Amino acid sequence: MPQEDEKSRSQLAFADGLAEVFARQVPRMAGRMLGLLLITDEPRLSSKDLVDQLGASAATVSNMGRLLIGLGLVERTVSPETRRDLFAIAPNAWVGTYRDGERYITEVLALADRVLADPDLTDIPRARLRELRNLYTFVWAEIPDLVSRYEQWREANGPEALYQPPGRSST
Repeated sequence: MPQEDEKSRSQLAFADGLAEVFARQVPRMAGRMLGLLLITDEPRLSSKDLVDQLGASAATVSNMGRLLIGLGLVERTVSPETRRDLFAIAPNAWVGTYRDGERYITEVLALADRVLADPDLTDIPRARLRELRNLYTFVWAEIPDLVSRYEQWREANGPEALYQPPGRSST
């Protein structure tokens, strides 16, 4: 049992660390939930498991689950035996976030282009919007190729490989 307690503490420490990293994008509890789903040995965790391990309410787990599902990071199924929600990391969750980002980027670019077309826009905000538009356009033009190259690398090297960028030492 002490080894299991240590493992649980280690898993929660990882979940808490990930929550801190993701705190700018999602609520802390969503980050903790994502972290726990990443680090658990189980293929899926029930909503009850998440409530118990995270010390969260059932409503919070449900709401954070919906948020993570909407972001394409988590999938939910229902256990036929217990009828409880089961949560797991979505297949290709990380690649999917880049692929699904197209709608967001497209909306930001359309909005920036509309405002940049305004003849009454002054120089300072025009420069800021141009910088935003240029960076988003540049990055978005590169992402499909990067994701495709990553998928080729993953196919060639398998899921156990750790990618090391050329010219960078491992950490």
